[in-house]
Amino acid sequence: MGTVLAHSIRLAGVRIGKGKMLDANDIAQLEAAGIDAITVARFGDDDVVENAAAARVAAALAHASVVIEEAKTGRANITARVDGLCRVDAAAIHRMNAVHESVTVATVAPCAVVAAGQVVATVKIIPFAVARDTLDAVVASADSHPDVLTVQAFVPRRVGVIFSELPTVPFKGREKAERVLTERLARLGGRIEQLTESPHEIAALATAIRALATRGTDLILLFGASAIVDRGDVIPAAIERAGGRISHFGMPVEPGNMLLLARLGQADVVGLPGCARSPKLNGFDWVLERLYAALPLSSEEIASMGVGGLIV
Repeated sequence: MGTVLAHSIRLAGVRIGKGKMLDANDIAQLEAAGIDAITVARFGDDDVVENAAAARVAAALAHASVVIEEAKTGRANITARVDGLCRVDAAAIHRMNAVHESVTVATVAPCAVVAAGQVVATVKIIPFAVARDTLDAVVASADSHPDVLTVQAFVPRRVGVIFSELPTVPFKGREKAERVLTERLARLGGRIEQLTESPHEIAALATAIRALATRGTDLILLFGASAIVDRGDVIPAAIERAGGRISHFGMPVEPGNMLLLARLGQADVVGLPGCARSPKLNGFDWVLERLYAALPLSSEEIASMGVGGLIV
């Protein structure tokens, strides 16, 4: 007694599970079944049993946006409290996992879209117990970096959409583009609130952009009749004439290279790349998700998307 069963044993009508602390009744059942040798684990004075260890590591990752679940069989799951974008301090998780092979932390990918109740991380203790100094080192690694694991909740956005058209070239795939965008927004809890058309001309587009902004629209999406080729093209010029400011053009994500970001008052303005008409994952998805999670989208943030940015 005082030891933990290393491997599950099935007897007639009963199963003694792996990890069970053996008691007198278990020993009697094993003897009655003619089993005289089993493999067990015995704890040292400084060992912390697996569930207690998993719970302590998980607690070090606690945040108001997540829920720490009860540890079982050496595992403690962490779930999202809200729908949103999961933010992961990858360097901090790497440091925690590098302390010792007996303690592991696995998370969803950084900036993954998650739903309330979804598991976003799991702590697993590999053996039946962990040395206290090892556990202390893992917890200290997490404690030294606040907000290692958080879920940034999606916020409501008032979305306005502009389709521009050339006089002799109608917008191709308008119905599909609208349907695909509707589905994209719904996934984030959003919807199109205003939709308008405009000639693909600087003055006309500037008027349409200003009109949406004055109606309280805080996210303006522009489907251009033709792709934006540089900062002097029709759509960026129209945004500037409307009083907006171009913050970034182009992104190291394929598909999605030709995306334009701008601000007009309190509104975010996005000149959409052609791939935004497709339901397949592309750079616009990453931008839209961050906008709905109210996360910053600086040029540095866009530049950082290059690693892993080859989606096709």
